[in-house]
Amino acid sequence: MALPGLLEARELLEARDTRRVLAAVASGALHLGIFLAAVVFGGRHDGVGETERVASQLVFIEAPDVDRSEGLELAPLEPSFAAELLAEQLGQDSEPPSPLEVAEASTEPVQPQPVLTELPADSSATASILETVEPAPTYAASKEELATLPERLARLIEQQAGNPDSQLQWEDNGKQYTARLVWERAKDGTALEHVIAQISASDQGKLLSTRIMLKRLAFSQFTQVVDRWDPMVQLHDDVIVGRFHSNSQFNVMHDSRVGPKFLGKVTTAARSFEMFSSGRGRQAEIFPGGLETRTSRIDLPKAVQPSAWAPEDPNSRIHELSSDTRIRFFADGSYMWRTNGAPGAGYLNSPSEHPVYFIATPGTTLAVQGVVAGKILVYSPHRIVIEDDIVYARDPRIVTDSRDYLGMVSDKYVEVASPGTTGPGDLNVHAAIFAGRRFVVRDIDHGRSATLRIYGSLSAGSLSASEPRYATEIEYDPRFEKRRPPGFPFTSRFEAETWDGQWVATSERMAEETF
Repeated sequence: MALPGLLEARELLEARDTRRVLAAVASGALHLGIFLAAVVFGGRHDGVGETERVASQLVFIEAPDVDRSEGLELAPLEPSFAAELLAEQLGQDSEPPSPLEVAEASTEPVQPQPVLTELPADSSATASILETVEPAPTYAASKEELATLPERLARLIEQQAGNPDSQLQWEDNGKQYTARLVWERAKDGTALEHVIAQISASDQGKLLSTRIMLKRLAFSQFTQVVDRWDPMVQLHDDVIVGRFHSNSQFNVMHDSRVGPKFLGKVTTAARSFEMFSSGRGRQAEIFPGGLETRTSRIDLPKAVQPSAWAPEDPNSRIHELSSDTRIRFFADGSYMWRTNGAPGAGYLNSPSEHPVYFIATPGTTLAVQGVVAGKILVYSPHRIVIEDDIVYARDPRIVTDSRDYLGMVSDKYVEVASPGTTGPGDLNVHAAIFAGRRFVVRDIDHGRSATLRIYGSLSAGSLSASEPRYATEIEYDPRFEKRRPPGFPFTSRFEAETWDGQWVATSERMAEETF
């Protein structure tokens, strides 16, 4: 029994076949008329010379409206009936395909055909896609350049300290160099200053370019800096791990029992050093890290106001002290202070994530001891006294990510208190120390029984003797390569921090537009 939907479908298919037949008849009539016109008028040559050949072209005309139905949606056909219709239209007497085959054929997905879009010939998008940019050729710096160029640049930048945004020019081995400088000031009290140097060089007709980043060295980046060496003081039973510099001639005493050890590079602005030896001590054993004389000086500033070496930080905590004060630090980040002659004491038990500054007025002495947690600077224009051990809550030699920093800065004196205050035994100090005039160990004639161990750095105008009370060991804190205690002063010296040692071929225009 036929369904209404199927009957309707059959009628629609028959109507479509009728339209196809009519279209075929019309097409045949059209072609016949063209053929007759060609026979009747074929002998005429209107507009064509007799000796010319007639050219013909076959043109296919698309008929987009042929065989389309407008706005009629048919119900889906049953597979068996669809097979019967298909066989009838094709005039096939063979057995129709099975319903499963028809179903599979009807459900097979149609693969989409790619669409090609032609961009305009002058399209900037097309140009950017098709353009092939070849990298500029690079050249490795020579061994001589690797050794001398950063040092030469650093010395020239030292001379430009008062004129930061400047341009340098020099010649070396027939090569012309130009360097443009961009200064990066310290962003906070613990950061370092940097200079980015964009260098151009003319070499055998080629213009080359490279970039070197230099850092300005803080005094904390030297294990020890001494401006004026006391002629009555000798380095004897001392161990210095890291860089050592003296602006003047220094004295070394070596005997058959003991001698100093400099486990880092030693530099001096003097021509030589004085060595007193009663044994067979050799220079190579004393200076395994090397010794360089006649270097540039590292001048110490006469006044070291912390605000001059650190940007203003509204989040920092500042304690201004106008009377002699004792300060004690605790491992939880708290601290207390007691002012001499005052009836009470100050106490603060809230640790700070930001730098803490203790700033004394002129003529005021600050005494310190305890366990430091956080970033602390103790500054006095007159004197700072170390009364007992002062160490980090998290020792960086054990806790590598320790954020504890201590700076002790005085325009004049930093002193180690007498044995009656410090007590017997070793004295341990974790800090960067700056004593503009002198670092002093009191009562050195007291019977020797201990070692003064400084983990950090020590810079001073001069040093007192420490023996026989203390042997001295100073070990550099490598964290100071990246950070300094808050507000710690800078030297005038620069040092290359990063350089890949590669020159890149460039043009004058590119060199000018680098910055």
